[in-house]
Amino acid sequence: MKRIMNIYESCKTSIRITYVGFILIAIGFFIQNKNVNLFYTFKSAPVLFIAELFLDVGSLIIMNLPLIFMLNITCKKVNSSSPVILCLVGYFTFLITTMLFANQSLGASAYASGYGINSAFNLSVGTRLPLETGLICSLIVAYATRFAFVFSRNRSSTSLLGFFNKDTAGVIYNVLFCFFAGIIVAYGYPFLYKFLQSAITFISEDLMDPVRIGLYGLLDRTLSILGLSNIIRNPFWYTNAGGSLVNNVTGQSVFGDVNIWAAMRNSTSTYMGAGRFITPYYIINMFIIPGYYIGTLLSMSDRNERNHFTIVFILAIILSIVVGNPLPAELLMLFTSPFILIVYLGLVAVLFAILVKFNVFLGYETAVSNTAVAMPGSFPDFIINIRNIRLIDTLGKIALIGLIFLAIMIIVVLIYYRVVAYDLVHTGKSNKLINNIIDGVGGRGNIEYVGSGLFRLNIYLKNLEEVDVEEMQNIGAKRVTETRTGISIEFGTSSYIIARRIRKKIANKITTTK
Repeated sequence: MKRIMNIYESCKTSIRITYVGFILIAIGFFIQNKNVNLFYTFKSAPVLFIAELFLDVGSLIIMNLPLIFMLNITCKKVNSSSPVILCLVGYFTFLITTMLFANQSLGASAYASGYGINSAFNLSVGTRLPLETGLICSLIVAYATRFAFVFSRNRSSTSLLGFFNKDTAGVIYNVLFCFFAGIIVAYGYPFLYKFLQSAITFISEDLMDPVRIGLYGLLDRTLSILGLSNIIRNPFWYTNAGGSLVNNVTGQSVFGDVNIWAAMRNSTSTYMGAGRFITPYYIINMFIIPGYYIGTLLSMSDRNERNHFTIVFILAIILSIVVGNPLPAELLMLFTSPFILIVYLGLVAVLFAILVKFNVFLGYETAVSNTAVAMPGSFPDFIINIRNIRLIDTLGKIALIGLIFLAIMIIVVLIYYRVVAYDLVHTGKSNKLINNIIDGVGGRGNIEYVGSGLFRLNIYLKNLEEVDVEEMQNIGAKRVTETRTGISIEFGTSSYIIARRIRKKIANKITTTK
């Protein structure tokens, strides 16, 4: 758990930037959404310009999240510009290596474009593209850079690279590390890609099988978190893997779940089956993700902390409902509470299966070709369908199932924070940890109240001067901060349980004394 929170500390800024990116998208999306414009049409040129600007900037942020995470992890707690240089050099070394060594016969979704590094090789070896590795590349290059930076600082002046200064040596080390990492990924990536293609073939063989659709849901969200959503989404959204429909009027065939839904909305055809890969997102965005935020907020036993974060979480819930993308919350789960993420992915798989089992389908229309920035399952796209008499029953079922999953997610989060989330490092040593904390803050008599906030333990004290700073630094916490009313100790997701055990320890002592 401590290692998980260390990663969270390194990625905290990137997660916040993710929210900012989606807030920008939310504003632009809301102004330009054609369903919103049915009720109020924005005609002001400056407003429309700002909407387009926000959409473009937000989309650019989301598309470059791997790069943002990589730089954030690399530069955490390093008071130098050298890691940034090392990181960027290593990043492009990694991409170029995958471009030169990777199999170029994979599908289009396996490759990344837009880096401007493929053109130099066009004349000699033909057009080649680097692999699309998403967050995987970020983590590999970030930790390779950190290792290269430390390694270059600790090297002997008589080493092979003693001729160079430390920064130059760090660049050379990182180029070598990322080069070999790129080769490994280049030769290993096709196996992953072929496995995913096999899974796509398996799912497409029976699009009404709940098990297969549940597998799609699991793969979709897992790959989206890793920044590889195009691999699984493109085939089902836009090609015959997602089904086909023959237009009775024109005789033309329509392929892909998203395209079929759009074609059906413009005809009198039944919606049976269309939207099966989109429908769960209405429940994920409007119910499950809000359930995660609500459960996390309720897990804060410190009233002051809870009041402080209430507005933040309300805005996050609105963002999820209006924009329709669970990625920010999923990244927060990934770097703070992987257990919740695993349960969440399981719920998503079950949800996909249930909706197909009970024939609940509701798609959406989009002109976005890059599915990484697509926003399926937003409230505006949901509520506009209330005008369609044929979809009233579907909307009711989605709302009912959504409320059930909302309750389930809240319960899962509460159980995790209140029962499961205890730092495994201290398992079997809980009494010692509790005693060390109490002794470190000056004993029971110096404690006014103990509560938990977002990933931290808040202890309100009568006298701050009685705190044993050396003792508090040895308790194994990520960070200990002095506040105006006491101290704040970052224990991660186990903070709630530790706070409860300290309160119980104090209460038992008082009862015994009486």
